[in-house]
Amino acid sequence: MRKTKPRRRTTQLTDAQMQQLRRDRERIAQELPDLIAKQRRICEAADEPTTSGALRRAIHSSKFLLHDLADRAAIDLVTLDAFLTGMRPLGSDVIDRLTKILRLKLKADSGKAKQRTARAG
Repeated sequence: MRKTKPRRRTTQLTDAQMQQLRRDRERIAQELPDLIAKQRRICEAADEPTTSGALRRAIHSSKFLLHDLADRAAIDLVTLDAFLTGMRPLGSDVIDRLTKILRLKLKADSGKAKQRTARAG
């Protein structure tokens, strides 16, 4: 079996292209800390041991693109993004639509209220 070498094409960038490349790198460097913080919020929100956390994990593991999922659920992408980052909750109607789209099953409680014991502080 013969190994093939990857073909690389190199060209000299013009001054305008070099300036654009520098500007792009500066923008990326400025945005990177915000993107890292947002990714951390997304992970923390998905790791919550709540129904919302489970829904976030299901959304992340689904094959739907986020804008397609938002369109199907009749919400805007900003609302879905705010939910995924843990910044805003979703209404029960939106949760119902998302669980239907993602084919999730939520188990209803038996209907009996559990008594909570008061703790003295």
